[in-house]
Amino acid sequence: MAMQKSDLAIVCERFTTSKLDRYEDLSSITTLGFRGEALASISHVAHVSIITRTSSEPCAYRAMYKDGKLVAPRPGESVDPRPCAGNVGTQITVEDLFYNVATRRKALKSFSDEYSRILDVVSRYAVHYPNISFSCKKHGSNTADLSTTAGSTCLDAIRVIHGASVARELLDVSHSNDALEMSMHALVSNANYSPKKGAFLLFINRARARSTPLLF
Repeated sequence: MAMQKSDLAIVCERFTTSKLDRYEDLSSITTLGFRGEALASISHVAHVSIITRTSSEPCAYRAMYKDGKLVAPRPGESVDPRPCAGNVGTQITVEDLFYNVATRRKALKSFSDEYSRILDVVSRYAVHYPNISFSCKKHGSNTADLSTTAGSTCLDAIRVIHGASVARELLDVSHSNDALEMSMHALVSNANYSPKKGAFLLFINRARARSTPLLF
């Protein structure tokens, strides 16, 4: 679902969220959007721009942000979102991360190390959301290091990302408990597979999670 033009004015302000109209909505969130604080925080340490278009709009709109507020593309110009070309959907671009926080920028590791961390996060979501197409590549590169097809299965995504040797050694495990109102589904490696380095992907209520007790 694409962000509406009317939301662009406040989307980077603190506590802004389009997911909740009432308390009960907490149990039925189905989007992967930013939390209310995240986009506001990012706009204080990076250059943020958003292009969005709904299916009912004839064109897309582009807006730029700094410190949670709309800013003009050039001095003297209007800060209002501008019409532009764009597909249906919302594209959020974050550039020059920590450009104004020198100490934090120096704490970043090498480009390759930071990119490998990004690739790891994207690959995890690609496995959990095989109905969505994911692509990840380095800036300036013509070849994607990760590319999955929408409408596939978790096993298909694992085969693409981790290889056929991993995918063919997985067992399908499912369980539900009506009393606890919970259900789980997992793909676990069988006794035939002994990797040099293991991988543990955990999602709870559609969100990525970490659990040291389960890992060990």
